[in-house]
Amino acid sequence: MQLLRPRTSNDHETLGVVLFGLRRSLASEAIDEQLYEDLEAVLGEYAHPVPHLVAAIAARFREATTTLVEIVPYLVRPYPVDEMRRLIYLSAEHPRPDDAPGHLRRFALAILAILDLMGDTAS
Repeated sequence: MQLLRPRTSNDHETLGVVLFGLRRSLASEAIDEQLYEDLEAVLGEYAHPVPHLVAAIAARFREATTTLVEIVPYLVRPYPVDEMRRLIYLSAEHPRPDDAPGHLRRFALAILAILDLMGDTAS
């Protein structure tokens, strides 16, 4: 009995399409509904997150930052050096409770700047 061989292609155009699809999949893992809800909670018209939510949102922003650091080099050309540097620095900061709301807004704006650069790739 002969095994069926799946049809495959190794031309550059097909590989490019597959690679783009994989990158979009990575982006969708980093940029989920929760991230958008957190951005709304911090930057929205009626934004005023309560103190215990500030820490939880910051932790989720840090997780998203880790994934963005991994995928942005593959999705954004040219690489956004200044925007990524700002995002990484904000991710590393752990401000005092009095400074946390302002830090969280700056952090959210940095994430939003990256998402804007990613454009339709993130959706």
